[in-house]
Amino acid sequence: ALGLRALDLLQARGPAERRRVVATAGAFALAAAGTLYAVSPHLWRDPSVIVDAIATFARHPSHVATLFQGELVRWPSIPPHYLPVWIAITTPPATLLLCLTGAAAALRRGRQAPRFALLLVACLALPVAAVVALRSNIYNGWRQMYFLYAPLCLLAVYGLRALLPGAPGARATPGAAFGRRGRRFAVAALAAAALAGMAVDGVRLHPHQDVYFNFLVDRRTPERLRTQYRTHGVTLDRQALQYLLDRYPGRMLYVEQDAGNNPLILPAAARRRIADSGPGRPANFHLGSYLSRRPGPAFGPVLHTRRIYGNTLSEVIAVDLALVDQATADHYRALYRAARAGRPVLRWEWDIYLQGRTLIYVKEACRAEDTLRRFALQFAPAGVDDPHLRRRGHDIRFAAFGVRFDGRCLLRYPLPGYPIRALEVGRYLPDAGRVIEAAVDLNENRSPGGAE
Repeated sequence: ALGLRALDLLQARGPAERRRVVATAGAFALAAAGTLYAVSPHLWRDPSVIVDAIATFARHPSHVATLFQGELVRWPSIPPHYLPVWIAITTPPATLLLCLTGAAAALRRGRQAPRFALLLVACLALPVAAVVALRSNIYNGWRQMYFLYAPLCLLAVYGLRALLPGAPGARATPGAAFGRRGRRFAVAALAAAALAGMAVDGVRLHPHQDVYFNFLVDRRTPERLRTQYRTHGVTLDRQALQYLLDRYPGRMLYVEQDAGNNPLILPAAARRRIADSGPGRPANFHLGSYLSRRPGPAFGPVLHTRRIYGNTLSEVIAVDLALVDQATADHYRALYRAARAGRPVLRWEWDIYLQGRTLIYVKEACRAEDTLRRFALQFAPAGVDDPHLRRRGHDIRFAAFGVRFDGRCLLRYPLPGYPIRALEVGRYLPDAGRVIEAAVDLNENRSPGGAE
């Protein structure tokens, strides 16, 4: 707003008009600063905190990994095109094109453009430019920048108006050959088609409109989209919980989840039947989400799946095989016997086998508390000399990769595709963090450090 008043100052005619522009700009600045101070109690104690706040939000220190163009990225390694690409692939194409049209029309007219149009261009372009220039920390799509959608849509309306005959600053286009009436009809048809397309998408995706992508990304190849981008879907778990409530009426459900939950959106009676897994409450089910970092397909029996664009968004996976049919349980018993038939690469509290690129954890006398643990796994890539890359660690939750049955437990975890020189396993303790308790050198097929 002050920038626009600066433009007015350049165009002012005479001292009186210049004084008026300066006076109104000063009044606006004081009103804005006063309002900010009045509604921000932190500033009452120390007004200088605003400087720290801006600096923190410009480069927030959270190291949240997110999937972007097939790669897990995190700050400060987020590429400069991250935000523009996310806006481009998750905005309806017609809205995006009309927004660009509106911005071009406003910039082409320059000082003759309506002040509101120029303000919209600034409100859209400047935050994007700031994020790119400051390399700000943006994660899980562009949810921290959704306020940009308001000026984007308003610029689209301005762009639609600029296409109509007689619009200020409008130039001749191929549609003008049809005459004024034909051109108005063409613009109206464009707007109607765009709105109809958005309505169809909204109905088709409901209630997961927050996982919308446009044609600029591959939506046809099954399971490709989920390997390229991770957005911020928030309604997935609620649907999965409702499925469990309907399938197991009257039963208490202990659920372990990848990405939070939404039980509060359920009726009160339903909420009382759902609890997170914890001490004395081993998980009966695991809610897997494509928002998580779980590699590969689910290991346990998949009871329910939600797919959009041919991509798996969420899964309900049984952990307790007493809750599935006999044939399914027998399948996992056969997998357990097949694993035990081999020679373990590590003997620890669990026997650990290596089958191809997969670690198999088995335990004969498995207690409920064993399934509540987080396993520690570290592996050393072969041929890596950089000391910072010699160990790569994972924390594995049993319910995400394992099943239990007949007092036994079976867990399957896929390893990365590159060669691995050594493995180290242990537990993740709340107070001590990752604790390594056994190791094996895969090249020599023996366990160093005295571990069996």
